[in-house]
Amino acid sequence: MKKKLLLTAVVVGVSVAGMHAKDTPLQIAFVDSFAAMRECEEGQKVGKAIDAMRDKASDAIRKEAEALAKLETDLKQKASMLKPAELAKQEREFNKKRRDLEERVREEEEAIKMAMQQKTEELAVQVEEGIIAVAKEKGVDAVIDKMTGRVMYTKDDNNGDITKDAIARVDRQSKLLAQSKNAQKTTVASTAAKASTAA
Repeated sequence: MKKKLLLTAVVVGVSVAGMHAKDTPLQIAFVDSFAAMRECEEGQKVGKAIDAMRDKASDAIRKEAEALAKLETDLKQKASMLKPAELAKQEREFNKKRRDLEERVREEEEAIKMAMQQKTEELAVQVEEGIIAVAKEKGVDAVIDKMTGRVMYTKDDNNGDITKDAIARVDRQSKLLAQSKNAQKTTVASTAAKASTAA
């Protein structure tokens, strides 16, 4: 709720500034970039590709885990018939296979995470380029992502650019502050001079 109120305040402020700048209202468009990424055809392909990658890894790991579970059951059943040295050897081999499987799970998770990050970044660039192209076609001054509040596009010659006004305001405030400090120094010096004369 706070994010929406803040976003509304920013948009209203920008609109008012734009109206003041050239007496023409700003044309602001909003976009849900997450929905665009999720619902576009390329986004759906990316989602399916990641799901397929995850399913393939899960199936392979599940099969290895089932084989390992069977090996453990077999080892427990014949443990009483094995010599201690042979039992210890087979337990070491089993534990190594279990550690290898755990490492494989970590590697697969990392590979899926990296693939998902790369594909998502590529898709985000593609979607943002599409958003900017649509904004230019429609002639809007700015596009704001309604999910994040990020300004995704601003037209170079938009009506709401108040940079020069802001620079002028900062310069005026700096000069007023400098004048105020000089006036205070003069007052302090005058008071000190009067005090030393009276003494």
